[in-house]
Amino acid sequence: MSRRAAADIPRQPSQIAILRYLRIHGPAARIDIGTQTGLSPATVTSLTADLMAQGLVQETSSAGNGGSGNGGHGATRGRPKVLLDLVASAAYVVGVKLTINLIEIALGNFKGEIERCTRHRLNTRDLDEQGLIAKLCEFIDQFVAENPELSPQGMVGIGIAVQGVADSNSGEIMWSPALRLRQIAITKPLRDRYGTNVQMSNDANCIATAITQDNSLYGNGDFAVIMLGYGIGMGLVLNGAVYNGPFGAAAEFGHTKYQTDGPLCNCGRRGCLEAYIGDYAILRDASALIDLPPEMYIANPLHPGEDQMMDLVRQARDGNEDLADLFRHAGKVLGYGIANLIALLGPERILITGSGARAYDLMEPEIQRSLHDAQVPELRRGPKIIHLPWDKDIALQGAIGQSLLRHDENMFVLPSGSTK
Repeated sequence: MSRRAAADIPRQPSQIAILRYLRIHGPAARIDIGTQTGLSPATVTSLTADLMAQGLVQETSSAGNGGSGNGGHGATRGRPKVLLDLVASAAYVVGVKLTINLIEIALGNFKGEIERCTRHRLNTRDLDEQGLIAKLCEFIDQFVAENPELSPQGMVGIGIAVQGVADSNSGEIMWSPALRLRQIAITKPLRDRYGTNVQMSNDANCIATAITQDNSLYGNGDFAVIMLGYGIGMGLVLNGAVYNGPFGAAAEFGHTKYQTDGPLCNCGRRGCLEAYIGDYAILRDASALIDLPPEMYIANPLHPGEDQMMDLVRQARDGNEDLADLFRHAGKVLGYGIANLIALLGPERILITGSGARAYDLMEPEIQRSLHDAQVPELRRGPKIIHLPWDKDIALQGAIGQSLLRHDENMFVLPSGSTK
């Protein structure tokens, strides 16, 4: 990117670029911000002065002598380098995550960090549209009351991650295994109640957003992230942004077909990838092969928990070949799905994560074998496939990140025809 003088560029996009750079990379020197964003030193100095005056950015010192800030472009001796960082308390957003029988509410600061989180267990499939909205408002109201940072002036947005198919344009949950009904509008009622921007996306897209905002999670360039768990989702990042498609719901990888007459998927159709790879599919097939302890599996066979799935994984690793074959077959199906993805889009990287990646070691050999068998030789040099361990749930982090992205834009919107 060329270096541009302050007078040559609009201030708003450049201020947003600086905020997003600091949110991803953390404290950085002005020179590194300029190098990485393509802005001239004079522009960076001018814009960051504005951001500091608004209470969004502050100066801090590096931990030790030398260096050129976060970019690390060489060391110098002498006094500590002055770095710039976001002010965590400059704004707060509420993150909401809706999955089967669980609603989570979190406090996210301006840096995108989760400061606190509460979990509410309930039978989500018993909720109709009004009941769902009422529960969300009840939990958010309680959370706001317990967190004074979320005063009417402090809460600048709500970001929602939903398990299932979500239309981010209309704000509707089109279908979710967590709910009995379809096409439930949730963003407008929450926007009307709280008077703030409300963003909603499916959990896989939220994971993709979290990856783009964490420099340690391979977030540069075009990539796809496949989420394995109860269901199978995918987030697709093109040109640095999550791709939602013109209708607000794209990249539904789990509902592409492996066999048209295959097993029944939770979506109501047959032969989806999810119907072979999802947790409920693994448990369904396992129960037909081996005797499972009824106290662990009979209570809720359609909604297996982490303890249930880890028990199956342990048995497979300990030599139960029937169960090992199930995970190997899931890897085979996933490999063919990834081969189709590569042939269609050819992303630079494909990340595999989610709670279902607990069995990645059992699945990987068949994933690789399927990729080899399904691809023409010219495509076998394609994207790097990376296993991203699910040591923390980053879907909620991504919901907060999406809300902050919108807040950044809203802060610097000018009236039509005006200039700054």
